[in-house]
Amino acid sequence: MISNVAGDRLYNQIHERLTDAYHKIHTSGNWIDSVYCRSAEEKIKKITGRKHARLLSSGTSSLMVALLSWDIRNKKVSCTNYSYVASASQAALINDVEFTDVDDNGLMLLDKHFSHDAVIPVSLYGNTIDYDNLKISDHTKVIVDCAQSLGAKYKGKADGSFGDAAVFSFARNKPIPTAGTHGAIVWDDDGMTDMIKAVSNNGKLGRTSSIRAFGVNAIPMELQAAQIDIGLDHMGEWQLKRKLIHEHYVEEFDHLPLKIIQPSEHCDSNYHKFAMLVDDRDGLRDYLARFDIQALEHYTDNFAEFFQGKENKNNFPNTNNFCKKIITLPNHAWLTDAEIETVSEKVKDFYK
Repeated sequence: MISNVAGDRLYNQIHERLTDAYHKIHTSGNWIDSVYCRSAEEKIKKITGRKHARLLSSGTSSLMVALLSWDIRNKKVSCTNYSYVASASQAALINDVEFTDVDDNGLMLLDKHFSHDAVIPVSLYGNTIDYDNLKISDHTKVIVDCAQSLGAKYKGKADGSFGDAAVFSFARNKPIPTAGTHGAIVWDDDGMTDMIKAVSNNGKLGRTSSIRAFGVNAIPMELQAAQIDIGLDHMGEWQLKRKLIHEHYVEEFDHLPLKIIQPSEHCDSNYHKFAMLVDDRDGLRDYLARFDIQALEHYTDNFAEFFQGKENKNNFPNTNNFCKKIITLPNHAWLTDAEIETVSEKVKDFYK
């Protein structure tokens, strides 16, 4: 199978360092929130230019930690109507959420002024929004969902450096793949540090300290942090390989009747996913499957339909277009040249 993920190939590349790290973790007895967490956090701070970074148990929990830390609870929040569902579900769980349609690249439309208590833009497929065009009121908090965009840049500035806070995600299909999920939150306000620590520890700074906030259990684990820490050292080479594959697909598919999702001129993408809009999406998916090529639908949810009722579904035409037509092709650092060519040729064969 030519897959969207390659955990076995990743392991072959990093297993010596990973095995050494696991040995050190188990023999030290420090399994939770220790040396490897601190090391990964320092690297994330260096990448994003943020003053503070904290690893957490998942990208989803990172979003909830951000919301609770900035007291975005029972308030008005604007979310993109199209992304992975966690981008909206955490805000919708504890707030009154208003959804905004997406543009032709699946990014949150910025054609209005946001006067909400908070807005959560998403850097989808490794591409950023046009931050300079994000119009907000003075009181509006910005929490950027960068789950797919570690390594991407906006006008030369790292994604994750914008907003009151930004969150990242680590999993088997993320820019830094891991055997399980973890997340991170980055911010600059020194005064938020204790609050973020408390919220991520069920609302307490320590076992015997008083409760100071609503919280969740988002404490990071050293075993996951070690893989993130090692992966961050390879981020540049892995991103370059994804870019080269993306550019190859673009060249090969130039004459085909499909729309490739491309970064805008203000964005240096990390090419997290190679996404296309295809009229016969399901037909192409099934055709590629015959040749053991995994093509997937990222993503197929119109958030407003679930969170606000089916009668709102048709208010988001671009979301509906993406849900119907989106497909992603394998694009990761461990694809062989032969596999890349096979994917290219079979997509072209489909249109013959």
